Amino acid sequence: MKMFLPEGFKLPAMPQVARECLVYLYNPNADTGVLAKSLSRDIAISASILKLANSSLFLLGKGSPTSDLKTAIFRIGHDNLRQIMVLHALESTFVFKDSLTFEFNSFIRHCSFVSLLSTNFAKKIAPDFVSEVQMAGLMHDVGLAITASLFNENFTQMAKHTLENKIDFASTENQLGLEPHSKLAFRALDTWEIPEKVKILISFHDTKNMELRKDLGNEMNKLIDILVLSDTLAHSYGFGFKDYKRDTKIELSMLKRMELSADAVKEVVKNSLETESAIQPS
Repeated sequence: MKMFLPEGFKLPAMPQVARECLVYLYNPNADTGVLAKSLSRDIAISASILKLANSSLFLLGKGSPTSDLKTAIFRIGHDNLRQIMVLHALESTFVFKDSLTFEFNSFIRHCSFVSLLSTNFAKKIAPDFVSEVQMAGLMHDVGLAITASLFNENFTQMAKHTLENKIDFASTENQLGLEPHSKLAFRALDTWEIPEKVKILISFHDTKNMELRKDLGNEMNKLIDILVLSDTLAHSYGFGFKDYKRDTKIELSMLKRMELSADAVKEVVKNSLETESAIQPS
């Protein structure tokens, strides 16, 4: 198997404000005032928070528009705050030589929507692990971004094979003998001190075969199912690279295993689409 990244590879450091606040958010008693004071040092993140807090989704029935960061954070909640900070970190980390082969905006929207879906599913069936599933959704495809950013020629060849054969990236990696982007991300994310559970979720996000997950336990498999389902739904609703083809069939056995009804899935998709629309730049 070819590995693009040497052992011990480190991602560029996460932006300081985002890193500090993400670590602080691991504390269930995180104080909104402390977060607001820290986040006020980053103009871009602050602007994104205020934009979301003043969107129709969060403004309706919750008061008038605000320019106060503490009020805005309280209004959108810590889950949406985490979403904004991780997306900011991804946007600040990667530089791409050839935007024609890697559509970064499509990548960000895909990761964002997978995370929104994952978060809403977790609130229904795994409420103790919402933050872990959310983080995994946001970062599940970071291995692709690493390859496209640092090894553009390799990614170009991989993308060409993927599009010509109308298969997904995971299948291409398998056919070409490349390190899976899911496993590559597991190694690289040590730099950002991402929790082990989140990295494990990312490393199995393309693994539908339960036999390959048999040693992980029921709890972890439920969380992986959430990520797999969310990734599939995101592609089925058009959140992916242009002309990218992959199987978007949802296995009924998985929904049964997750104890999710079709109506519950529709509700999650509806809520996630509303939030995604509010998060996007004007």
